[in-house]
Amino acid sequence: MDPLAGEALDSWLAAIADRTQTAWSDMLAALRPTASDATTGHSLQRNWVVYLRPDEAANIAAATGVDPAVIGAMTLARYEGTALMIDKARRCVTRAFPWARARHARYCPCCLADTTGRWQLQWRLGWAFACTVHRCLLVDTCPDCGQTQKLNPHVGEDIPQLARCATRAPHGSGGPSARCDGDLTTAEVTSLAGDHPALLAQQTLLDIISADRASFGVYAAQPTVSRGALADIRAVASRVLAYASQEDIAERLPDDLATAYEQVRSSPLGSGQSPNPANKPGMAAPTRAATAAVGVTIALSILGAPDIEAAGAALRWIVHRGRRNGVAVNTTTAPEWGRGVSTTLTAVQLNALAPFMKPSDQLRYRTATAIPSNPPQGDSNAERLAHQLPSMFWPAWSLRFTVPPCSPLQMRPALSAAMMLVGTKLNLTAAAHRTGSAVTAAGVSRSLHFLSNDPRWADSLIALARLGDYLRNRAVID
Repeated sequence: MDPLAGEALDSWLAAIADRTQTAWSDMLAALRPTASDATTGHSLQRNWVVYLRPDEAANIAAATGVDPAVIGAMTLARYEGTALMIDKARRCVTRAFPWARARHARYCPCCLADTTGRWQLQWRLGWAFACTVHRCLLVDTCPDCGQTQKLNPHVGEDIPQLARCATRAPHGSGGPSARCDGDLTTAEVTSLAGDHPALLAQQTLLDIISADRASFGVYAAQPTVSRGALADIRAVASRVLAYASQEDIAERLPDDLATAYEQVRSSPLGSGQSPNPANKPGMAAPTRAATAAVGVTIALSILGAPDIEAAGAALRWIVHRGRRNGVAVNTTTAPEWGRGVSTTLTAVQLNALAPFMKPSDQLRYRTATAIPSNPPQGDSNAERLAHQLPSMFWPAWSLRFTVPPCSPLQMRPALSAAMMLVGTKLNLTAAAHRTGSAVTAAGVSRSLHFLSNDPRWADSLIALARLGDYLRNRAVID
């Protein structure tokens, strides 16, 4: 019996056991690499789904006649580095990779019906929430007992029942090994139109994982590896799920998905998120498919924007919503959205936060440039600028930036100090001191206040940032 394309190892072995009418424990015993292997029973089944050692793959290959490489590709090791990371010594998926593995396996009832109960490996990924073949959301639980799937292994003395619920029967229904045995192919699904944004989002995720690369939307100019892109998507999706109201969701998604999400938020499993610290929502993959679909679909609608500025504008409502909810959303807390995010997402976040920043911070983070960025650690940038700047800004430049009620005599030292802020962590006092103390910190702040109220402030930011980049580069060359 050949494995199906994309099939999980335990699904294929269960199908063989079903065809040959072999008890599950006998199946595992026949495939165990050596008699001295201490890994048995439940742990063996769980370990094999994650990663096979070479001798184990060779033993299964000898017993089944299937190439060891094909067998290895039926484990989660297939996604190593692109959708998850595996601790091979412990044979478990590490938590460091964003939304790597769901706590259970979702499934498509139509796929199970078409294949007489064969399970796709990708259904075990935290990123899987929709079936692009049958155009529906994946199902989280058994239609009979309401329990999630693939948390418990098959009963050793039983022959696996394909497309049947293998979770323990509800309390009082049979002995300790009794299983629900509900027909999973009868589960109701949320059908989606062919051009539904959730289906497009799911396909985008699969493409990112398959290619180990994201080059769409904001990543077009600077493609990033899948791990960075998935970290970005998780970071934005987690904030959507943490901050958005049901009205926010309804404004941005089709009615069918918004309704499905509203239903799961009020279900026994709650909002569908795994437990997380209050200050780190969405660190683990959502429990419910509808929850993952909502977060990822909205996140990709933002990151799919053609450039940083457009993506920042699309992200800004999340900043607004978080602040209305009493959450501090600023340049200090933005890095807490998630570890391992790309510099591209950082630029999008800073662009979104720009209207909430003081003029001095807009200079520090270069928010008006094509790619805003965090100032580097240390003061190397400040030193380079200090060596290139006069205490009184150049007259020809100063005239272009002078706005009422400031005079050129006031603006010249203030602009020199303001230039010291571009791409650095200096405060106003330190900036004024580095330029010879021809102006006070209060004077710099006042001049920037009047300059920021001018309609040309965005252009002024761009000009100052470009001049700062030029001076720093010149210092390196000199």
